[in-house]
Formats: sequence, C-alpha cells, structure tokens
Amino acid sequence: MIWGIWTINLLSKSFGKDVGYTLGMLFLGIIFIPMLGFGDAQYQGPAAKEAQQA
Repeated sequence: MIWGIWTINLLSKSFGKDVGYTLGMLFLGIIFIPMLGFGDAQYQGPAAKEAQQA
C-alpha cells in the first residue's frame, strides 16, 4: 500500500505536478490518470522538482 502511494507520488512529480495532483490520482484515478496521459503535461524526469528549486 505505501509503495503504491509512493510510486504514484513519484509519477506525478515526474510530470511536474504537486501533492494535490497525487491525491487526485489516488482518490479519483479514473479521471486524473487519463488527464496526465492525454493532457499537455510533459515528462520532466524524477529530479525535475529538485532541479528547479536549487
């Protein structure tokens, strides 16, 4: 269970999304996952947030 939540959090961070989007993917995944896949989000890699903050 914890690993699944952590994986979804890393996936949303890799696309430049925040914790709110992670919660949306957890509770309303049927809506948020297709929005991530078919929307205009660009894959930035797992270290995208850390690189932007530094």
